[in-house]
Amino acid sequence: MMAKQQQIKDRPTGHPGSRFDFGRDDWGILFLNMGGPATTADVKEYLYNIFSDANIIRLPLSALLQKPLARLIAARRAPAVTARYAAMGGGSPLLRWSQKVAEEVAAELARRSVYPRAYVGMRYAPPSIPEAMDRAVGEGCRHLVMVSMYPQYCRATTGTALAVAKDWLHHAPVDLAVSTIEEWHDRPEYIALLRQRIEAALSTVERSRAKVIFSAHAVPQKLVRSGDPYLEQVRQTAALAGQGLDYLLTFQSRSGPVAWVGPDTVMVVKELAGRGVTDMVIVPVSFVSDHIETLHEIDIELREVAMKAGVRRFVRTESLNDDPAFIRFLATLIEEHIHEG
Repeated sequence: MMAKQQQIKDRPTGHPGSRFDFGRDDWGILFLNMGGPATTADVKEYLYNIFSDANIIRLPLSALLQKPLARLIAARRAPAVTARYAAMGGGSPLLRWSQKVAEEVAAELARRSVYPRAYVGMRYAPPSIPEAMDRAVGEGCRHLVMVSMYPQYCRATTGTALAVAKDWLHHAPVDLAVSTIEEWHDRPEYIALLRQRIEAALSTVERSRAKVIFSAHAVPQKLVRSGDPYLEQVRQTAALAGQGLDYLLTFQSRSGPVAWVGPDTVMVVKELAGRGVTDMVIVPVSFVSDHIETLHEIDIELREVAMKAGVRRFVRTESLNDDPAFIRFLATLIEEHIHEG
């Protein structure tokens, strides 16, 4: 799938290559990600930022009570979440990985005689998306290519990040052109990277007995019924990367009293172990960088569940992080984008 542009403000961006001289004018890349607490002391504020976002969690009487209720929920959940971050080293590495990706993609593009500035904007933690956009404008950028670090588009991830960018553009006193790369769930380069990691993981278990489990972040069923493309795109990713393999698609990170898409990763692991499956390869299909969902939910919590249920070999595929092939793929994605039209 080719990169996309969208009308992020009340003015169309058109094809970037036909409206902006990327060879002469100053421009930048803004990598969009969720963010995470840098230290355990930041957990409560991080949770508050998430629960304050009515784009993804609409609390009762949201116009009046969203923020007070978000503060209450964050305070109640903070101790348990803080313990998880403490168990994985005291904070999230997501910003570090995102910054490395930004730096290395810019360096790769420079080797191809393309010279953007590179920025990182986090939805729920510093540096925020508005902060990154302020910095880009302050450094002279006249165009920003916004690159989602989520392979599959979802209104609760890429969508809410773009909503923040749109709000900044609506109130900004500057004329900044913006175009977006919103999804890349079925790109051959991405699928090849997943396949390589699956093959590497399968080489460490008894392949003939192994089950490959793609684990994606769950979303509420209500979101899917409203037309959000995330579930279908996750299915496409798993089908492409799992072609020829004995695999299942499951969903993790459920929370709250709503109906979620399934099946649940933990329940599937228990069921398979109960049927005698002793070797499992877990593939985090909607995450590209290590963070709490990989380092704690899978590496610690899910592993413990699997081992107690009788699994003997439990392996998670390595995250893409700053893999040189991943960097080259992102650089190619951006090159294609700026030359469209």
